Amino acid sequence: MHEQHKNSQRVVVVGAGVVGVATAYHLAQRGYQVVVLDQADAPAAICSYANAGIIAVGHAASWAGPEAPRQMVRAMLGKELSVKISRFMDPDLWRWGLSFLCNCNVAAHRKHSNAMAMLSRHGRDALRKMEAEVGLSFDQAHDGVYYLYTSQAKFAARMQGNIGPETGFTPHDASTLMTMDPALQAFHGKLQGGLISDVDSKGDCQSFTAKLVDWLTERSNVTFHFSTKVTGYVTKGARVRAVLTDTGHFACDHVVIAAGTETPKLTASFGVKPMIYPIKGYSATYQILDATRIPNRPFIDETSLLAVTQLGDRLRVTAIAEFAGHDRTVTADRVAYLDTYVDQHFSGAVDVAQAEHWAGLRPTTPSGRPYLGRLRKTSNVWLNAGHGQLGWTMAAGAGEVMAAMISGAPNTAPQVSETARWLITP
Repeated sequence: MHEQHKNSQRVVVVGAGVVGVATAYHLAQRGYQVVVLDQADAPAAICSYANAGIIAVGHAASWAGPEAPRQMVRAMLGKELSVKISRFMDPDLWRWGLSFLCNCNVAAHRKHSNAMAMLSRHGRDALRKMEAEVGLSFDQAHDGVYYLYTSQAKFAARMQGNIGPETGFTPHDASTLMTMDPALQAFHGKLQGGLISDVDSKGDCQSFTAKLVDWLTERSNVTFHFSTKVTGYVTKGARVRAVLTDTGHFACDHVVIAAGTETPKLTASFGVKPMIYPIKGYSATYQILDATRIPNRPFIDETSLLAVTQLGDRLRVTAIAEFAGHDRTVTADRVAYLDTYVDQHFSGAVDVAQAEHWAGLRPTTPSGRPYLGRLRKTSNVWLNAGHGQLGWTMAAGAGEVMAAMISGAPNTAPQVSETARWLITP
């Protein structure tokens, strides 16, 4: 496609979370005229707002694995602190859950995890490139992440996996870790060992997205419309000619739906219902009072299944996967779990009493792989949705893949998408 032709092409991106805005950036870089629509009143207001802040390449593995069914049974019995099921009678949950169970075998887990790892690595590399090109500051750092184990059995099992400097994961015993980073003394007597990953990064996702919106707004080929709800489409044959909203209509040559958990609603009129379930996660953000007691790197507590990240003068802690439909209520007992953990390990180092609590919905597919492709029965409607807990990790790479697909350029990350009969993937 010639550059002059591309400059006349109009793309409407539905969704101004980190995935949608990253997609807009890569489309703009290819010369497209881009309009971004979002029903929220600001960018990164839903799933991207207060997430873990970790670009977690090292955590890019499918949740659907041989151990997952046992974990789900424990969750149903109320014995799994990190997983909660609040809406047993949700038909979408049962539909999603059956597909999830079908992906819990060893072969499927390996296939999906490899695809997720590929897109995650691509995402981190693309983010570093964007960071250099745009010059944004978002409390980022690229010196890796700790993976900590307070269970000897879990640490021993992880040591049987793929580790070593060539993989980006270097194992250390507890004593070495606490010597390297004295703040890890908070786990003295409990820590059994851990890994340092040099393939992971950190950064404030909401800050990045909002600043990228400002940067793009200054360019002539990107416009943003917030507080704008999509109500339908004007179609002609197999093409969408315009996107209808409650504030007007937007003519287009292509539509990219990057709306997270809202995506199935936005594709319903095309007879398509992507299998994306909203899994609620909780976070708490604390003002740091004594930075010397905060670890030098973000860490993932692999036993308690919490992520802890320093973002400037704040500490962000995230945990829990709750199946509660589209309910975004911040439940007191859930966030108390976060506050208790922080109080046990960092009492006096942060202001627990003034914590800011939040709950967001992770748009999750049964396999963990996002939908990246074009609807089969249309010629210009594309999906970039379903990244689950790895939206911040995959966003920049998925946006680049999406822009390449629309422009007809070679795909730099093949076979990373979830597959479906109604979707054409690269």
